[in-house]
Amino acid sequence: MVVSYSQRLVISLLEVVAPITRILTGIKVYVFTQSHSKRKNVMSYPKLPPAQLEGIQVCSISFNRTDRIRLIGLPVDVIESMKDAITRSWGQIQNQSDYYGAFEFKLSGNPWRGQGEDAVHSRRLLAAILTTMARFGWNLLQSADVSKKEFDKDTLFFEKGMPDPDVSLFAMSFNMRDRIRIIDAPSFAVCVQDAIQSQWRNGIQDKRDYYGSIEFKLSGNPWFPNGSDTVYGRMLLCQIIANIRAKSYKLYGSIDISMGHEGSDLESWVFRRVGPAWN
Repeated sequence: MVVSYSQRLVISLLEVVAPITRILTGIKVYVFTQSHSKRKNVMSYPKLPPAQLEGIQVCSISFNRTDRIRLIGLPVDVIESMKDAITRSWGQIQNQSDYYGAFEFKLSGNPWRGQGEDAVHSRRLLAAILTTMARFGWNLLQSADVSKKEFDKDTLFFEKGMPDPDVSLFAMSFNMRDRIRIIDAPSFAVCVQDAIQSQWRNGIQDKRDYYGSIEFKLSGNPWFPNGSDTVYGRMLLCQIIANIRAKSYKLYGSIDISMGHEGSDLESWVFRRVGPAWN
């Protein structure tokens, strides 16, 4: 059999490519777009495990730009469940990738701008993230502002503990200068209403449904106070915590997830039911 020159060339190329293919098998390669550049680098990074010492494990989640969630040091099984939690609570995930060893989701829309309807959905997303972590035994240690960048948001730190398959938690947000919104916990509206009536002397101006949340519009400006309102506003918050604590839920975290409006924003509260896994 006579082998043509083109056939010999193909065979030679296959002999070169085959070993390279075997080496690359099983290696994930991620494409990153460099900031301020149109160039793309192909780079791979080892996945970061939780930080640990003497049985203590710690990981973190950060909220970045207007639409990113980065899971830093989370186990693979938690990451897989987090995808479902994000999709159910927020919607479509536009992209997912390795980010220097962390796992990054790019969401459709802009949850961290927190305006209008998204202001409710983003808190629902926050609750879903914390619920998923708690089910795997990752309890919120602290939320912290660890960046000096403009429009930055909190980073969440978690410690591994006991899984809580029956975890129950909900979010509450403080909006504009005079609003309180309760997200996905209508039974706690009475707790908040009683607290307002007992501690906020200006009372309630309006109560309504706001994109599925219950919103109280207070008379006056508790979140932009002057004089005596700086005291009464804090007493109102103390009473909300006490009323909800009496229902076996405790303040779990106070978290900044919003870029804010004109440089000012308020943290969102998350309450979690007390139980064997967390008290």
